Amino acid sequence: MNFFSQTSRMGRLTTALGEDVLVLMRFEGEERVNGLFTYHVDCLASADDIDFDALLGTHATVTLRTHDGSDKPFDGIISEARWMGAGENGHRYRLTLKPWFWLASLRRNQRIFHNKTVIDILAELLGAYASAGKMEPRLTLDYPELEYTVQYRESDMDFAARLMERHGISYHFEQDSGSHLMVLTDIVESHATIGARPFKPYDGHHQEEIEHFWEWRPARRITTGAVRLTDYNFKTPTAAMETNSSSSSTYAQGQIESFDWPGDYLDQGRGDVVARLRSEGETGQDRRFEAQGDIPALGAGLRVTLGGEPLPGTGEDYLCLVAHHSYTSDNYGSGGEEGDGYTYTGRYVLLPADAPLVPELKTARADVKGPQTAVVAGDGEIDCDEYGRILVQFHWDLDAAYSMRCRVSQSWAGNGWGGMVIPRIGMEVVVEFLDGDPDKPLVTGCVYNGKKMPPAALPLHSSRSTFKTNSVDGEGFNELTFEDKAGAEFVYLHAQKNLDMHIENSSQRRVEFDDAVSVGNDSMLSVAANRTVSVEGDMGLTVIGALSEKIDGNHGHKVGADFSLQTGGDLTLKAGGEIVIDASKITLVAGSSAVVVQGGAVNVAPVLNVGNASPGAAAIPAIPTVLKAAAGEGSPFVSHCPLKDEA
Repeated sequence: MNFFSQTSRMGRLTTALGEDVLVLMRFEGEERVNGLFTYHVDCLASADDIDFDALLGTHATVTLRTHDGSDKPFDGIISEARWMGAGENGHRYRLTLKPWFWLASLRRNQRIFHNKTVIDILAELLGAYASAGKMEPRLTLDYPELEYTVQYRESDMDFAARLMERHGISYHFEQDSGSHLMVLTDIVESHATIGARPFKPYDGHHQEEIEHFWEWRPARRITTGAVRLTDYNFKTPTAAMETNSSSSSTYAQGQIESFDWPGDYLDQGRGDVVARLRSEGETGQDRRFEAQGDIPALGAGLRVTLGGEPLPGTGEDYLCLVAHHSYTSDNYGSGGEEGDGYTYTGRYVLLPADAPLVPELKTARADVKGPQTAVVAGDGEIDCDEYGRILVQFHWDLDAAYSMRCRVSQSWAGNGWGGMVIPRIGMEVVVEFLDGDPDKPLVTGCVYNGKKMPPAALPLHSSRSTFKTNSVDGEGFNELTFEDKAGAEFVYLHAQKNLDMHIENSSQRRVEFDDAVSVGNDSMLSVAANRTVSVEGDMGLTVIGALSEKIDGNHGHKVGADFSLQTGGDLTLKAGGEIVIDASKITLVAGSSAVVVQGGAVNVAPVLNVGNASPGAAAIPAIPTVLKAAAGEGSPFVSHCPLKDEA
């Protein structure tokens, strides 16, 4: 049974435990634009066994009745609950309330988003918390599609905050009974207003019939007056990327410039937007108004107009950036309801409505500390684009989202020349990150692992340096190996199919010992000019089939000793001109016949002039081969006498 009632109270507490199980005693909290609110609620219960499990993670709402009789809710998720002790009127508890967005700080993740705007990413990211609260964009600007965005070792909340800060998006929470809404804006005009509240100076009593300010203090500060940025896009390496933006500050030192690189953009048009956001973010830190009053309706993210007595800024609109609420009610007596005295004080930090609203860049990027390894991913066996960029899957990528197309470091890279080796699907590669940015991966090498082993057995062949490829969609390979083991050095070259060499000028090759060439099929040599072959020893040529020579010019043989030509079949000599044989003696033998030309005489067998010399001619010497053949055929042997023929 509950002994307490909040029915007639200025402040009330509602929880999942039911009506008046916990009743409000004190409420204090701070809320801010682009930040989390924290509400501390001191409450009272008649029971000493409040079920904390039934409270934690649920919504609780503090409702304060304002001067005009309307209710102002302060809703949050109960993140902490504790028993504070017992008193004469009951058990005291303290609850801590935070926005549902705070739940996103409890989840740390690594994930990849492809081709999404910042709004798309936030919707997907925070949609996981839809049961606790909703998000509503009220944006006026267009936001570019981002090719590749990585959440790396950071909480969902930090990742979301970092993205919003990067793109100039602010957020705040609109309160309702039992819920609160996360609202995204990019201009002050998108924020709701509570209308005008007057300024009335403090007169010893804070509670008036109407809500009002009793303190109002303008403040200024020096900020960076100009921003200059530049960046680099490898697709347009010579494009002008420098951009700048300046504020309109007129005070001394108001134009101090800040230069930064990289500027976080890929073209100068986007660079102009980024520079403007950075500059406006600085300008927005300049003017502030600090105020106190009793305006529970004024919370972070709401606009108000200053009325009342003339002050600097009277009649102007302001956006509340920070609101600190403090409420205390009279204690509940043992009877449960007596006493309705209360005090409420609010402290506020306000921004002039004509000042730019750009969130401060305060959420640090989760930099990648050093290189990582990843596995090449994609379609087929090799998957690259026109720049040789590949896809990789990081070991922490549990969703198989893959990376963006990563450039691959090569040994040399010129305009149409250099080195190019594309890592293949399944290889483990080393990935660096430019400036530590997880959004900017660069593949710098490959490493072997237990599944992808080196081409030579190690450490047995540790003296070998090898470059070995693998045929795509096949079983073959190309290989170049250097063996540097002393006394066993060699260079091995293997071409799985063709080997093409093109040399624009000279080529020299010297073999100090043996040289062997084996050709499994045809061999062709084409020489555009002269060819010289010099053999200091013997040279042999064996042709199993036919040998054909075609010589368009002259053909000459010079033999320093004997020359022998032997054929197993016919021998045909055909000349378009003369056939000249220049020798001291010529002998032609065909079977048992012979022709001998020597010393100005020509003698023909089988009628052979053997041994006798005619006048002015020497006798034909006896040729054993001819004599033997003539004797076998019965041919006569005669001695020729030219004088007798003349008679």
